[in-house]
Amino acid sequence: MDRTDEKRWREKVSVGTVRIAKSAWVWGDGRSCGQRTVYDKESLRNHEQSRGEDKYWGKERVIYEREHGEQRAKREDRDEERPPGEDRSRGEGRSPGEERSRGEGRSREAERPRDQERFPKEKAQAQERAGAEGQAGAEEKPPGRERERGRGPEQKQEGQVAQDPGRGRSQDLGRGQERKGSEEPTSCQTQCPIHSKGRGQERKSIDEPISGQTQRQSQSKGRGQEGKSSEEPISGQTQRQSQSKGRGQEGKSSEEPISGQTQRQSQSKGRGQEGKSSEEPISGQTQRQSQSKGRGQERKSIDEPISSQTQRQSQSKGRGQEGKSSEEPISGQTRRQSQGRGRSQEGKSREKSISGQTRRQSRSKGRSQEGKSREKSISGQTRRQSRSKGRSQERKSREKPISGQTRRRSQGRGRSVDGGSSCMVCWPVMCPVSPVWPRKPNLWAFWVPLLVLLLSWKSWAEKHFQNCRWLVVLNKFERVGALLSKDRFMDQEPMDTVTEVFQKLVDSPIDPREKYMGFPYYLKVSFSCMGKNDEELVRKGHLMGLRPVILISYKYPVNFYRWKIENLQIQMEAAPLRSAGFCIAEVMCALNWYVPMPTKNGSVVMSVDIRSNGLGPYIPPRRFYVNINGYMKRDASGNPIFTIGYETFALKSDHFKRSKSRPLWYTQNHSPVLILGGIEDEKTILLSDTNFQDFSLVELSIDSCWVGSYYCPILDFSATIHDAISTESTLFIRQNQLVYYFTGSYSALFDSSYSSSSWVRVLASECIKKLCPVFVDGNGSEYILALTTGKNEGYIHIGTITDGRVSFKMMPESWSICDKLPGSNCSINWATYIADEKNLLLLVETLSVKLVKIFYLLNFNLESQRLDILYVIPQFIPEAQDLDFLVLHGTETYTRTAMIPKGLFFNTFNNMLYIWGNFILQSYNRVHFIFLADFPKDSIIKYMVNSYQGDMAFVTEREEIWYFLEGGYDVYRLVPSKGWDIYFSLQKLQHSSLFADQEFLVTLFYEDGQLYQLIYLVDSGYERLVKRVLPVAQLLLYDQNTPYSLVDTGNFWTPSFTNLCPFKVMRLRDLPKKQHLARQELYHAPPPLVSESLGFHNNKTLAVYQGLVYYLLWLHSKYDKPYADPVHDPTWRWWEHKSRYKDYYFYLSSNWLAAEGVYIDMSSYQKLYNISHDHGLPEMVFLDKGTSFSFTVFLTAHEDTFKLSASSGSSYQVEKKLAVAVVVADPECLDVTVKQDVLLNRKAVLYKITIKDKKVCYDQGISGHNLKKTSLMVKVLGSSGKCFQTTYLGTSTQGHLMVPLLIGCPPGKRLAFDVTYTILHSQQLNKHYFDCVVSNPEMPCFLFRDLFQPFFLVQDMVTGDSGRFLGSYLLKVVGGGPTMDTIRDYTEEEIYRFNSPLDKTNSLIWKTKAERTTQDKKFYIMSEQSPGIEWLCLENSPCHDITPRSIFAPEFFLKLLVSNRGVDTSSYCDYQLIFILHLHGLPLSAQRSLFIVLVSTSLFVGLVVFYILFCLLWPHIVKAWVSLRWKINNIMAAESFYTYATSSAALSLQSQSVSEPSFKAPSNAGSKVDNASEKEVVA
Repeated sequence: MDRTDEKRWREKVSVGTVRIAKSAWVWGDGRSCGQRTVYDKESLRNHEQSRGEDKYWGKERVIYEREHGEQRAKREDRDEERPPGEDRSRGEGRSPGEERSRGEGRSREAERPRDQERFPKEKAQAQERAGAEGQAGAEEKPPGRERERGRGPEQKQEGQVAQDPGRGRSQDLGRGQERKGSEEPTSCQTQCPIHSKGRGQERKSIDEPISGQTQRQSQSKGRGQEGKSSEEPISGQTQRQSQSKGRGQEGKSSEEPISGQTQRQSQSKGRGQEGKSSEEPISGQTQRQSQSKGRGQERKSIDEPISSQTQRQSQSKGRGQEGKSSEEPISGQTRRQSQGRGRSQEGKSREKSISGQTRRQSRSKGRSQEGKSREKSISGQTRRQSRSKGRSQERKSREKPISGQTRRRSQGRGRSVDGGSSCMVCWPVMCPVSPVWPRKPNLWAFWVPLLVLLLSWKSWAEKHFQNCRWLVVLNKFERVGALLSKDRFMDQEPMDTVTEVFQKLVDSPIDPREKYMGFPYYLKVSFSCMGKNDEELVRKGHLMGLRPVILISYKYPVNFYRWKIENLQIQMEAAPLRSAGFCIAEVMCALNWYVPMPTKNGSVVMSVDIRSNGLGPYIPPRRFYVNINGYMKRDASGNPIFTIGYETFALKSDHFKRSKSRPLWYTQNHSPVLILGGIEDEKTILLSDTNFQDFSLVELSIDSCWVGSYYCPILDFSATIHDAISTESTLFIRQNQLVYYFTGSYSALFDSSYSSSSWVRVLASECIKKLCPVFVDGNGSEYILALTTGKNEGYIHIGTITDGRVSFKMMPESWSICDKLPGSNCSINWATYIADEKNLLLLVETLSVKLVKIFYLLNFNLESQRLDILYVIPQFIPEAQDLDFLVLHGTETYTRTAMIPKGLFFNTFNNMLYIWGNFILQSYNRVHFIFLADFPKDSIIKYMVNSYQGDMAFVTEREEIWYFLEGGYDVYRLVPSKGWDIYFSLQKLQHSSLFADQEFLVTLFYEDGQLYQLIYLVDSGYERLVKRVLPVAQLLLYDQNTPYSLVDTGNFWTPSFTNLCPFKVMRLRDLPKKQHLARQELYHAPPPLVSESLGFHNNKTLAVYQGLVYYLLWLHSKYDKPYADPVHDPTWRWWEHKSRYKDYYFYLSSNWLAAEGVYIDMSSYQKLYNISHDHGLPEMVFLDKGTSFSFTVFLTAHEDTFKLSASSGSSYQVEKKLAVAVVVADPECLDVTVKQDVLLNRKAVLYKITIKDKKVCYDQGISGHNLKKTSLMVKVLGSSGKCFQTTYLGTSTQGHLMVPLLIGCPPGKRLAFDVTYTILHSQQLNKHYFDCVVSNPEMPCFLFRDLFQPFFLVQDMVTGDSGRFLGSYLLKVVGGGPTMDTIRDYTEEEIYRFNSPLDKTNSLIWKTKAERTTQDKKFYIMSEQSPGIEWLCLENSPCHDITPRSIFAPEFFLKLLVSNRGVDTSSYCDYQLIFILHLHGLPLSAQRSLFIVLVSTSLFVGLVVFYILFCLLWPHIVKAWVSLRWKINNIMAAESFYTYATSSAALSLQSQSVSEPSFKAPSNAGSKVDNASEKEVVA
């Protein structure tokens, strides 16, 4: 922009006019693509009613500024003061960033990177030359021209490459004064609204990391106030501070580390007001602050040529002021700031050359000019501070070496209100590739800052991404959309809440005859960024297309005998929903995403993984645990309460200050609720169902009865819960010598009658001194060990938990362990149980004859009742100076420090046994031990934790935390350490809420391979219990002492650092499919599409979504049936009859005609079989018989590695420095091959590792049952604790990899009866097929007299493969009945008689011509090539002589068992299938047939005889009947005549004349009868 254009622009935005913020992006025609304001009468009228206040009309924000300060002063008096922490998300108190986002959110969404236009290179060069000429002639031009430029209320500044007068907004509410907005070219976007308030108010603005934006803040304070800001070292920047103080005022400034940035702040405060501004690391951004103080002000300008960035500030004070202009050539950015008050101005200018570079540029206009210049040469770093006090100011400057960056602040105070500004976040997906400055057409940008910005983009993004995180809250079905609602996961049964909605979905793919149910809960999803308004961020993310993708994983249950073992996952997409409540906005206020929280029978532990769909801001993925809490119920009012005790909400500091840390014991991967005791003198525990993401403090309702006796020598009594262990369904605690358990209410696992109503005391007659956990389940059950003391010293009680039922058994059964050991005072100090081997490992202490403590490691087998002494622990700690480890052979020299064993730990995956105390011993075979010399002998381990992924951590009695990598020998102290001190200091500098000066460790545990601390923090007046990550890799990295040496390079010496890590880069390549190795079944269920314009859902559409998810999971469970569907897909039957109408449904939705505004895309609800986006090896690998998998380890070497190899002439040096070791826990079960490939041209080495099962370590079993646990470990030699990888997600260790392996029949494999092909084959074999009269498509019938040859399919539910089973199998009839309701299971004896070819009892049901049988000749061995089955149903079989129930042939239902166990060795899987076969057309027995014939013949003959007799006798019967009827009539007529004649004899003549007709009547009647008789005779 030249000077003429600048002048015209200044005239347009003169006093009293409207200033409109321009966008940072420019369309192709040169117009701004930001807000464009259209004014009407209504908008102007609204403006007049509230002057000096920000208003929102539609999408735009307009700020009106008036020159008359009197009107503003009236408004100031009406304002009221607000506390510093008040949320100003509504109304006038809204923060600048919030107000700007509300007005500009929509317009900014419409901007796209492809719409921007780069600046032409020629224009940049011309302006750069013009700037150089102007600077060179600055001293030659008369001073009057420079003075003229500084006149007036608006000061003009030249020498800039690009200007943005529209983005800069400022309001100064001082009397009769006006603050002019500063202009600044920025990349991407520049937004600097400044808000103002009246007296007695306080304004805060917080600027967070923004890419390529400009942030400005202005605040004003009155007299007697103090403003403070702090400055910290800035890398690559130059910091400057200029502070000016008025009467009785004091200013301080501070700045935090900012990379390649320049920050400015301006603060102005009125009377009784205070302004604060905080700035966070910003890359490529500009922040400004200006303060004006007092009535007498002085304007100063500083011109400095700075590499990459230039900052300007000018302040004016007092009534007499001088205006000066500062000009700076800027490489990439130009920043200016000006403040003016009074009638005249005073200007001063300075110029400094920095980093050996001198740039001058000056343009002056007017008649007089007053300037002073001085130049100082500084080697890349400059820092200035200037302070001025009162009306006469004194300037002082000092320089401090700061790395190549410039930072300035100026502060002033006067009578004005404050104004703050902050900038919108420019997210990666919406920002342009290169910075685009707000400009007038035909302006351009330099290429150098563009390159710098692009190079620094990655580092900025890595820091910025970690500031946002996902948030998840559980809501009940009825409370969806309510604000600040949170529920506990206690309801487990589906609910009939969606039926009414589904009945209205006419013309949709759903089947109205099916039953759709709902789940009790939803997940409310949102995200939060540090220092930002959450509601604003969620709205912005929704408008940018952000949709959270939810992956719910169900942990399989412990009891695989009751439930099918499967790794089920369902992937959903959260639906946006506007929260209910008052909203002043037109479209939306509070917005959240909701997704159903489905439950599954057999699973009570669920993990929720959340990630974004790739649109909107980047938020790192995060995992939550949402587990079912079975220890709660609802009271009479419906509120949830605990069944185990009473929840207390007062978290006292004494609970944790007096108590030491204690271990967290639970069953690995299966405990939905975790409990933690150890609170001194309180029968209170910490309970959490989210892995301590949140927690509850519960006082247990136990009797606390203490019975001391001679047999139980407990000296003191305490209410403390000493031991607490949680399992899948039961909680165990120990208080003193008493043991209690409580079984939760888990209807998803077992019948509710197994649940406890109160704490149950167990082992009441025993004195229990310790409870020992068993971390890994086995054989379908969980276990717990109780160590006794007193009368039963030397015995162990083994508790078994199966489906909530608890049983204890004392071991050994008939003798004590102490009876088998020499010495006295025998005591079992620790025990661990290996469930797969049924072995007990015991740590036993005895006192020898010489009164010396002897510690034994014993092994006791539960089945054989055999006791073996594995190892006798040395009495003293061995001497191992200058050694990392020492193999104990018994010939070592020992120190005088006694060994004090405290406990045992056995890892069932890698067969590693650890004995720990004031030492650490490890063993691979439980016989030979290795002493780890790094652990100090003066520390005693209190407890240890294991991740089962190769990591271990120890906690000592002094609360030290030590770290150990399994398979190695180095032990590292994490806390306290030098690395911890550095990390702690950095966290305190960042003001992290997870750290405090006073901390108390509560417990330590692993979660998904990450080490976590549960720690109690004590701050001044604020105490809290938090869960935080202990970054092991980062601490080890900080703790490293990297050696270096000085190398002579000729003219000078340079340091050369030694690479401790043997490799430069480590990658895994050629990875197998993670989904297949981990045996994960994945379903995809997106929400239905809605016709709402903004894509918002409502409660009805969410109910539809929940019903669809329920039906999808119901189809999954229903698909586990013996009869195979024609299509191997659980969702096939859902849309079987509706898929043909999908175009019609799409037409209805496209024309807004869909019922309830919902469109269900049938193709989107599916099962996914090949997921390729996952990287890395899975957390668990399943191996079948003879299967294998492989991957490649790619190592990039350092320069010196290949130099040595080249000089040696062989690759031995490379192999030696980049050696990879592969260790398997069970070498007799696994075969490992490693193939090395040296790539000299890429300075890398490839190791292809293949792991294969040897087919010898596992017998056949049902899918997922009794899998053998083992592991694979890959190590790069010399990398332990020395190799790290730092990404935006954090720092992680490299060079070590451990993968747990499970050998056996993997989950997800099954055998199914291929009824479709069997029917087709039966038609070909028998030339016909007859189904039942009443057919059932789910269970077709087979004719008894036809040959039956079944076919079976082996189906893989994970990969989607379905193929013919070609192996051998046994077929047995194990049950049957004439109807489905009368089917019964047969006994073993009956099964033998009905199926064995050796049966002599005439009881066979079927036979075959196959000659192959089992070795004992008891059963036939069938295969696909075997001839068909011929049904017999002999005399003594249950299907013989079935009585027909209708006119159709008899039917019978056979229960068949098919198994390949023992006859087919191609797989570890026992493909056991039980299905019902429907037979019809069964024959009748001879006796029953003869009986039916005789009865039928008799009935027929009888009917014929009866017919003949009837035909012969019928005429006579008719004649006899007529005669009999005539006689009866005559008798009745005669009797009536005589009765009538006798009664009428005494009547008079008149009566006789009347009775004559009556006398004649019988004659007539008789004649009629006679005539009828005559006619019959004639006939």
